[in-house]
Amino acid sequence: MTRAIPADLDAVVVGGGPAGLAAAQQISAAGYRVVLFERSAAFGEPVRTSGGSFVRPLRRLGVPRRLWHPVTRLRVVGPEHDVRFRYRRARMCVLDVRGLYQWLAARAAQAGVVLMLGERVTATVMQDGVVTGVQVRGRGEVPARLVVDASGTTGTVARAAGLRASAPRTAAGVEVEVYAPGYDQSEALLVVGDEVAPGGYGWAFPRGDGRVRLGVGLIRPDSDADLEALLDRLVERVPALRASCAGAQPIETHAGVMPVYDHGAVTAAGAGILVIGDAAGHGSTLLGEGIRHAIVSGRLAGEVAAAALRAPGPPAAAALQEYPTRWDALVGRQMRIGHAINLRLSRYADPDWSRALDAVGRISPGLVLTALAGDLTPGFAARMLLRHPLLAMGEGRRFVRAALARLR
Repeated sequence: MTRAIPADLDAVVVGGGPAGLAAAQQISAAGYRVVLFERSAAFGEPVRTSGGSFVRPLRRLGVPRRLWHPVTRLRVVGPEHDVRFRYRRARMCVLDVRGLYQWLAARAAQAGVVLMLGERVTATVMQDGVVTGVQVRGRGEVPARLVVDASGTTGTVARAAGLRASAPRTAAGVEVEVYAPGYDQSEALLVVGDEVAPGGYGWAFPRGDGRVRLGVGLIRPDSDADLEALLDRLVERVPALRASCAGAQPIETHAGVMPVYDHGAVTAAGAGILVIGDAAGHGSTLLGEGIRHAIVSGRLAGEVAAAALRAPGPPAAAALQEYPTRWDALVGRQMRIGHAINLRLSRYADPDWSRALDAVGRISPGLVLTALAGDLTPGFAARMLLRHPLLAMGEGRRFVRAALARLR
């Protein structure tokens, strides 16, 4: 079905992921004319992420309970031993990624956004250094007062506008969702070590209804290991999975890439343009978690865009600069610390992981989840050292040094 593009657009959003959909909804709800271009034939297709997340921030974002599967146990498996944590209430979860994207799309449509599927943006239109629209394959130029680049890893518009370079490092992952009725649906599994994922990690995330996502993620170019080969051998190399996933049947496969920028490496605001979500490197590089951060990024960008569009013509860079300024104040410190830890973990070998798991095993379950969620604030560091002062020695001291170096 070919649809006409409305005339006199206020904003064009490139990319129908969580950041783009959230931003488009916010701008349209403020009374502006918005069209969103998504190159896939369906929102949430193909699935490019494992969907591991955390319950409290999702509730704060208003994500319906039906869109996540709760997890009450965490097991981290290392080269020599593993550590386990139990929680009385579910604080971790695994998202229905496809369902979440389509929920966001429905909310955007309800707000008045014109959603365009199967549409590929091929170029950026600029005039005197100001982004004034985009080129869409088969349609030609689509002018707008503001362009929001939410195109994810590709950063199509931002690269053409000179606001970002290619990411020096990327997080790459592959995953198979299987039917494995023997797997404990209350437990999430993280696996580390040279045999499983050199410089990265493997995982088993329960999805509900007997389904579980088995995957492996690495940092490129830090590791040149073959992801597909590692995934094929994941179950046989992890004793904890051999019995629980015996006879598992594949349901679908997923693969994705996330740019790993140091926080602030991408210019997120320019004349007539905002860059958000993965396109701006605004995901957490600690574990490669991006969806909830993308929704926050999109909503914040939408608020700033709506305010900037009150003035006639394309919004000036100064008016849009409020977005990266507020984003940095909100999560900048945590993102910088997470990136420093990511750099260190990507160089880990088996002896390093064994020492790290010895330390992790002494940490309280609540603080472990706070760290995994990337909530690396000074308050968290103070609680950690007060409850576990020995972590200021040995391997813990190395992480403290890496974190302190990024507290700026």
